Amino acid sequence: MNELITFKGSNDGLILVITKKANFNQIKEALSKKLASCSNFFEANTTILLKDDKFSQEEQNILADILKQYQLNLKIVAVDKTATNQHCSAQNPPLIIKRTIRGGEEIFSKGSIIIEGNVNPGAKIIAGGNIDIHGHCRGIVYAGAYGDINSYIIADKLSPLQIRIAHLIARAPDNSENITDKKSSTPEKAIICDNTIILEPFNREN
Repeated sequence: MNELITFKGSNDGLILVITKKANFNQIKEALSKKLASCSNFFEANTTILLKDDKFSQEEQNILADILKQYQLNLKIVAVDKTATNQHCSAQNPPLIIKRTIRGGEEIFSKGSIIIEGNVNPGAKIIAGGNIDIHGHCRGIVYAGAYGDINSYIIADKLSPLQIRIAHLIARAPDNSENITDKKSSTPEKAIICDNTIILEPFNREN
């Protein structure tokens, strides 16, 4: 089931996206719940862009007050909706890291992250967009950190301690250490399907 409220990153700030029709009370409640569930992933004084001018001034003030509780600022922006997806892509070049991420390191980006190396146990990767690891992933990986359920995680060998996409979490089984020793024939891609994180083979040549 799609969430009512999601966040997507841009260089101008974070875009608050309302994914389906709802009344204002539902939107207000969903925003409060979303902020409470992922408050640790917001930097103080981040600007939240609401690309929709359908709210009254009073409603805008209420939304702004909710965001202020988490040290976030609201900015209402009128946008050409046909250009929104292209604009977001252009404003969010991926973070590319050409090395192995060691245990204890934490990598964060509002957009997508590409790692040309391994992600070792104890490392944590958090992306507002997608994560693509050209190597062995054995750390904690979190894609769609602002609630984008269409985000995904790819790795040449995917055996992390924990996978998280948007609001869903999948943990490695107790025998995961044995699993990480097995050779993976093809890269794998973690996606959300039917409100569950699943793994599927992925061909980088396509």
